[in-house]
Amino acid sequence: METIGSFTIDRAARRVTVGDREVKLAAREFDLLSHLVAHPNRVHTREALLESVWGPEFNGDRKTVDVHIRWLRQKFAGQVDFEIVTVRGSGYRLDRRPEAAA
Repeated sequence: METIGSFTIDRAARRVTVGDREVKLAAREFDLLSHLVAHPNRVHTREALLESVWGPEFNGDRKTVDVHIRWLRQKFAGQVDFEIVTVRGSGYRLDRRPEAAA
């Protein structure tokens, strides 16, 4: 289990809560968020995320990562002490806000 401010991810139970409210996530949303939370402050390319989250056999559209990131941003906008940042030309990075890192 990992906590960032009021956000908690319980990987064993596959549950995410913000405060005392459970946030419902699709399986891939959970896996993607779990990966980003486990590896904050580093840039993840679409290809690396596809490999880690969707698996090496995935042969769909690379833009699926962008869509899932957008859905995660919508679900957590303004409610958590981190943000998923787009690093132009590179990929995505999860940044903890300074007050949450303390």
